[in-house]
Amino acid sequence: MAVTESQTTLINGKVETTDSLAPQVKGKLNGINSKPEGMNGHIQERHSPDQNVLHITDSRTGISYDIPITHNSVRALDFKAIKVPNEGDVSNEADDAESGLRLLDPGFQNTAVKESKVTYVNGRKGEIQYRGHPIENLVGVKQYEDIMYLLIWGHLPTEPEKINFCMSLATFPLPPPTVFDVIRAFPPSSPPIPMIIAGFSALAASQPESIPAYRARNIYMGNSIAVHHQIIRSIANMASISAAVYCHKVGRQFTPPEAHLSYVENVLLMMGHVNKDTGRPDPKHVSYIQRLWVLTADHEMTNSTAAFLHTASSLNDPLMSLISGIGSSWGILHGGAIEVAYKDIQRVGSVSAVHEKINAVKAGKMRLFGYGHRIYKVTDPRYVFIHKMLDELQTDITDDAVLAVAMEIDRVASTDEYFTSRKLKANADLFASFVYKAL
Repeated sequence: MAVTESQTTLINGKVETTDSLAPQVKGKLNGINSKPEGMNGHIQERHSPDQNVLHITDSRTGISYDIPITHNSVRALDFKAIKVPNEGDVSNEADDAESGLRLLDPGFQNTAVKESKVTYVNGRKGEIQYRGHPIENLVGVKQYEDIMYLLIWGHLPTEPEKINFCMSLATFPLPPPTVFDVIRAFPPSSPPIPMIIAGFSALAASQPESIPAYRARNIYMGNSIAVHHQIIRSIANMASISAAVYCHKVGRQFTPPEAHLSYVENVLLMMGHVNKDTGRPDPKHVSYIQRLWVLTADHEMTNSTAAFLHTASSLNDPLMSLISGIGSSWGILHGGAIEVAYKDIQRVGSVSAVHEKINAVKAGKMRLFGYGHRIYKVTDPRYVFIHKMLDELQTDITDDAVLAVAMEIDRVASTDEYFTSRKLKANADLFASFVYKAL
């Protein structure tokens, strides 16, 4: 999870216990009241009278510690100063009390790993903000380029900034032929994510000068020009590689992007999703995809974001970091849940079979994908927008039997005491696939 400057976005959860603790964390403490003299020679530090602190007394030693609280958070490293002399030989390193107290939090359920000003999610109130802007003020109002710029550079672009950004993306060189060859080496029936990852791997391999390890030096740290180039490179190639994968799967010819089109328009153009009469992407399709992508542009420290940052922290190149994020996003508890939810609904078969499905879920025999969320205890705000889009697209989906099943699942579950008492509500995954299907 991430901590914002003015708000903390920790996920409620309890610290579990296990016989096998994580390896000890290296490093010294900052800002903690250390032990009094006589305990490894530490001198107790003083804190500001108006500073919030967590007062801890270690029952093993009777020694007290004051740990600073900032933005409703405490530093995990501060607990390392809480030490106890070992009694005799310690055979299990995990029980080495002299190395300092460790914190165990499987799944980061109540741990913030990074301070961030990018995205704030309030699961209790059902709020999402990008750089302080509520999504209600962005979805259907701003284009996807506006949101990318906002998330990356911290402010909505001026008109000249937006024009320059859009032009940089649209005119960025296409991947080399090697990338297209690698994609075409897959059977068309292959799942798209492995093909996209392979495409990015081929791109990185064909341009090794962008790889720090290959160059044997740090290329990006402190080099804003190189970082900016890699941002544009990554975003532009995400569009072209994804489009190339789609074209290969459906047997369609890849169409190069055009400089005057928006990012979403060029994605559709490259995929061949164009109006037969105009040869241009349908404005209706562009509008709905803009709204969907703005809605799902970021969601705080997700699993894929953490995977990306974890890889990047080794000073790897951006494409390798992106590959890590893409791989993580395909998990069925993350982005892959959209596909799983659709197939799960499809397997129900008919509206009349919904009650049987719900009963099986309540009996613990099945999972209900698209319902419940680790963060949201109220309605997922993204669900509200997606449901509204489906209402607008009713004429395009009147005969969709799978959607009818999804609607019935939502109707039954939303009023069933089993789900309501547990604050389990529909999430964005339940209906997201149907918007794309309608288009």
